[in-house]
Amino acid sequence: MILTSIELNNFMCYAGPNRFDFKEGINVIIGDNGYGKSKLFDAFYWVMYDQCFNTSLKAFRSTSQLKRLIVSDKSIAEKDQGQITASVVLTFQNVEKDSIYILERRYNVRKVGDDIMEDVESEEIVSHKEMSILNARVVTDPVKIDTIKKSILPDNIKPYMWFQGEQVESIIDFNKETTLTQAINVLSNITRFDNIIEVADSLKESSNKELNRKQRDLSRDRGASESLELERQEILKQIKNFELQELQIKDNLAKAEERSEMLLNKQAEATKIRELEERRKAIEKNLNQVQFEFNTEQVNLHKRMFTNKWVLKGTEGLLKEYEKLYDDFEKKKLKKDEARIAKINAENEIIKEMQTRLPIDVPEPIHVQTMLDAQRCLVCDREAPKDSEAWKKIKELLDRSKLKLKSLNEEDQPLQNFSPDFKKLYQNGLGMSHIISRIDEDVANTFENLQKLSKKRKTLAEDLKKVEEEINALIADTSLNVADATGLLNEYSIQNDLARRSLTDVNNLEHLINKKRDNLESINKKLSDLVVGEMPSYLNEKVKVLLEFHQVAHSTRKRVFNTLVKMLEEEANKHYLEMIQGNLSVRGVIKLKELSNGKHYMPELVDQEGNVLLQLNTGNIILIKLATIMAIISARQGSRDTELYTLITDAPMSVFGEDYTIGFCKTVSNVYKQSIIMSKEFYRNEKLRKELLTNSEIKLGKVYLITPSIPENDRTNRNSLSTIIKPLN
Repeated sequence: MILTSIELNNFMCYAGPNRFDFKEGINVIIGDNGYGKSKLFDAFYWVMYDQCFNTSLKAFRSTSQLKRLIVSDKSIAEKDQGQITASVVLTFQNVEKDSIYILERRYNVRKVGDDIMEDVESEEIVSHKEMSILNARVVTDPVKIDTIKKSILPDNIKPYMWFQGEQVESIIDFNKETTLTQAINVLSNITRFDNIIEVADSLKESSNKELNRKQRDLSRDRGASESLELERQEILKQIKNFELQELQIKDNLAKAEERSEMLLNKQAEATKIRELEERRKAIEKNLNQVQFEFNTEQVNLHKRMFTNKWVLKGTEGLLKEYEKLYDDFEKKKLKKDEARIAKINAENEIIKEMQTRLPIDVPEPIHVQTMLDAQRCLVCDREAPKDSEAWKKIKELLDRSKLKLKSLNEEDQPLQNFSPDFKKLYQNGLGMSHIISRIDEDVANTFENLQKLSKKRKTLAEDLKKVEEEINALIADTSLNVADATGLLNEYSIQNDLARRSLTDVNNLEHLINKKRDNLESINKKLSDLVVGEMPSYLNEKVKVLLEFHQVAHSTRKRVFNTLVKMLEEEANKHYLEMIQGNLSVRGVIKLKELSNGKHYMPELVDQEGNVLLQLNTGNIILIKLATIMAIISARQGSRDTELYTLITDAPMSVFGEDYTIGFCKTVSNVYKQSIIMSKEFYRNEKLRKELLTNSEIKLGKVYLITPSIPENDRTNRNSLSTIIKPLN
């Protein structure tokens, strides 16, 4: 959508009918301060959003608040009686669809004698014209009008396409979490991931509650479970409070870090301070690591009673005593086994001897039973009274078919055989003996490591204090006046003290949170131990899946967010390097530095080794922010925002040097299909203006020079004020 023209009639300082025509490329409106550039920007904004920018309040105000200020003083003064109308008409052409949209806004006042009667609201007229149709069709449906406006300039990219130079600071103030999130949302809708995280948090909490309820239902001691649950809820509440405190402290720490760097950046003699600051950061980073290791060692100290088996210290004699008892037990067991084997062997010999007398079942069992019943041997025809030796020999022939050889395994075993358990205990003892023998050495090493960390922490803290004192001394010795130097020194000290205290508070809170989480884990274990029977497998699986979903949601959001920040950084550097090509000063690279809270980012310049470049002037800072604004639009992958929508900005180059101004125009003309820039830089500098008009690297649209109809020194009376528009190409 290309903006082809703007027509202003009695709008503010544009008395009577006025018109600007625009083309593709960079269109420049040149004028000195107070010549009507900002009012022209207001005209664009007023048509679209029924608002104008109040420079004194640095905020937009609606027509209902501004009222007669919308209308040209000259038009009111020249009108004797009756209605005076201020109007602005914007004409947009959609080349692809061969159609034109005409947006007009009007506001009326009526002059009755010396009184001015003001309308409450403005009137909006939107027309749509297809090139194949001669007459434009007025659009009255509010929904359709809103759709047309969003096709001209979508809400999400509006802050980065239409802005005052004064708004640059607030547009790219990445210390505000919402500012960065809004910028990232233009690249990719990061709020979708936030919604997923919200769902994941809710599902995780819901599944845990369901699990806890089921555990209480299956508890063998409902009272104990209820008591543990109350304790668990209290710990969860404490953890949440600690985490909120930690978040607030990290926010304060991030602000202190950002403010400290800004103060350092203002120093005229910042080279030494920069070196010391980098050293301070390295020491601070090392100190944080040592502090973390020290805290971890302290947290793990009591755990080692069990994880490193320190609780077994002094049990060496028990192992030897058990070894002797186990040896005696094995010897006695071996003797019993030998006796059993001897008994089995003797019985098996008898069975073998019986089985060699006659084949099995010869004579047949019925004949043997007949002899036993008759108490007479039918072979030798001798008597064999019952239970006599002869009778028993005959009976052995009947019983031998039931006999079989015995093995040791078939012998009756003792009812309680603890031999495998005793052996396992003995083997465990052997394994533990090596650990027990090293406990003293392990304890000594642990405490020695704690002492080393404590000593190292103290040394680093002293080094950090010395470096900070040296930085403060250098700041005090700079060429700043006493008031500025004192204020700067005090604020720098305050910010560093705040950062140091915040860092200590964060470490302490992390330690407390870890302890509470250990307590929580212990309570969950107790609740689980009280469960009788088996927990439903679906519920365990549900908790596991939702926990994994929760972890993936959070890690994915962070990864995507960091990727988009990196994309934004790369695109900003591309625009930044294009804008500073004509300047010979140190360039540096834009780095979006993540602050301590992990939410806020601060644009800064670094050299090729990653060192922060201090001593940045206001022009450098604004260039960085403008490069980032352009990056927000141009980095949208798969979009055509720089081709579809027009960049309109007022006085973005007011603090640039001459080389930066031309570089900015080159970059903007190459990035955006159409842009409209209001600028004072080309007004007095004829050489710069000539380069704008002749430089082949600038894709130039229309250039206008605007001046007031009355001299600057005679503008106390605005009743004769109008604006003269002069095309320069």
